[in-house]
Amino acid sequence: MEYVADLLAVIAAPTATDKAALLERCQPPVDGATWELPPLPARPGRPAGWRESDIAPRRRRTLSHAGTRNRFLLAIHHIELSAVDLAVLACLRASGAPAALHEDFLAIARDEARHARLLEDLLAARGLAPGDEPVHHRLWDTALACADLGEHLVAVPRFLEARGLDVSAELLPRLAQLDPAAHAVLTVIYHDEIGHVASGSRWHRWWCARQGVDGEIHFQAVVARRFPGQVPGPTPLDRPGRLQAGFTALDLAWLAEGPEIAPRG
Repeated sequence: MEYVADLLAVIAAPTATDKAALLERCQPPVDGATWELPPLPARPGRPAGWRESDIAPRRRRTLSHAGTRNRFLLAIHHIELSAVDLAVLACLRASGAPAALHEDFLAIARDEARHARLLEDLLAARGLAPGDEPVHHRLWDTALACADLGEHLVAVPRFLEARGLDVSAELLPRLAQLDPAAHAVLTVIYHDEIGHVASGSRWHRWWCARQGVDGEIHFQAVVARRFPGQVPGPTPLDRPGRLQAGFTALDLAWLAEGPEIAPRG
């Protein structure tokens, strides 16, 4: 169907501008429309000449050095560009879902493209451009490995993107004086991402209800399987942001204390 072809074209497009232009023509299907999941690309589209690496670079915790901040911004740009592809992949996996799910994730994809372009403008003002540092595709690989939409909604918005909230909540106060321009852009991204994670939480609850499974138990099971040894995480939980984004008290307790907490009776 045309919708599936349009989504695949977004993933194949190389830049945030190209992806945004294609997203403008994507119209959500009617409620319950179904299709077969098409073959998915091993890699999303990226500009020719970008260097790739299979290894994510180590990031220094300090942001006091301008060069370190700029490398951090380049990494965040590629995360936002990758997030466009991941939101579109959620739509591809959502055969049979309500039109509202597609509307939400298409809106998320458009937001992520806007975020990438905000970062491009910030980087350009500093004489930098996306692709100046090698990029990796670990986010795409993680999403591609998910077995179904339910796993995707846990792995992408409710685990990876929610970890971005944790990182932002820790870094934004430090950036306010160090780099006001970066602080302004990343603050916009942080507040938008709360809404994106909230959409993931809402549609995860819908998926679990349709499958007849408990949402909190499913969340724990997917995280334990897909991200072994990564709970608790390296950054303190952004509890206010995560609560706005639909995490429950049990979700937060499990993420903070790890798999050894007593199971729910």
